[in-house]
Amino acid sequence: MTLQEITDNIIQAPETINLVYAFNGTGKTRLSVNLKDSLKREDGSHRGVYFNAYSEDLFTWDNEAVELLIKPSSLSDFHQYMGTELDVQNKLKYYSTKFDFRFNLVQDDNPQKGWKSVSFFYPEDEDTNVKISRGEERIFIWCWFLTLFEVNELVDNQKDYIFIDDPVSSLDDKNIFNTARLILDLFKEKVTNTKIVLTTHHAGLFNTLTSWVRSADNSSSFKVKTEQGEEKNNYILRILEKKEEDYKLKSVKKGSFFYHLLLADILSDAIKNDSLDYSHFALTRQLLETVGSFLGKPRFSYSLEKMGISDVKVKTDIINSRTHEYYNQKASFLNDKDKELITEIVQAIEKLFQPEHKLV
Repeated sequence: MTLQEITDNIIQAPETINLVYAFNGTGKTRLSVNLKDSLKREDGSHRGVYFNAYSEDLFTWDNEAVELLIKPSSLSDFHQYMGTELDVQNKLKYYSTKFDFRFNLVQDDNPQKGWKSVSFFYPEDEDTNVKISRGEERIFIWCWFLTLFEVNELVDNQKDYIFIDDPVSSLDDKNIFNTARLILDLFKEKVTNTKIVLTTHHAGLFNTLTSWVRSADNSSSFKVKTEQGEEKNNYILRILEKKEEDYKLKSVKKGSFFYHLLLADILSDAIKNDSLDYSHFALTRQLLETVGSFLGKPRFSYSLEKMGISDVKVKTDIINSRTHEYYNQKASFLNDKDKELITEIVQAIEKLFQPEHKLV
């Protein structure tokens, strides 16, 4: 398939929520641009709103004034409807950022002209502007766009689509989990009247959102009734692949996403970097279930038994409990024993799959 055929396929898909996984370099940003161009009206206006690599280009630093400048664009007309700083702060709180900020108007007496810049400061010294880190800047811009997506005046005019391309670039695992929470909220808010297309190279984000939209607690939000009165999923999960200029868009059926090797890499890296968090319990369970299925037993506890893990019942209960807390968005921070359990399991899997070990 060509890039245009992929674009047309997404536009024509009846599902409202479209999740697309793709490796970096596959063409996700090209896809977002092509979708944007393909959906323009005859007068050149847009039918949707977009967040991709180019969105960040609207923001540049004035190092002399220590302000983050907002370039004038078609979005400037909608700044006045975005509320106050508090609306963005309500999203930033998920990331535990330490800075505060204020918006600066283009004209002090005319809010309709929009904002010219953002000044950042620490609460203990509101008069001193500071330059936040690149990671903090990415998080702020993402939360700014999420707030923009809620503006009725914009959405009413460009309500057909929201396209989000890789919002977790350069974020650590904890912040990826928090981003997934915000995206799920966006899905629930917009699912009835706006098509949302999200592409990502991050297997953890894809897996988390896949699990959440499928979960019993959330599934009713993402179901629609057919004309025959039957319920069907209002989301579609797919993998974008590319070989030279030939693209493929594969549907992901339950349990068929091939991310098990990626999961092992993600867990190993998190252990090495001491960055394990609750999301890694969910990934550990997914990996154990994959191993169990390969061994002919879908129970992940069987994988623990086969790997020689002690106290299987106790550790199965811990994994179930932590995973349940994660999927129900009640997760906090892992303690050392939790981290040791994940490390023990990952090391056992790595040992089990050495050539000299037989699986059965």
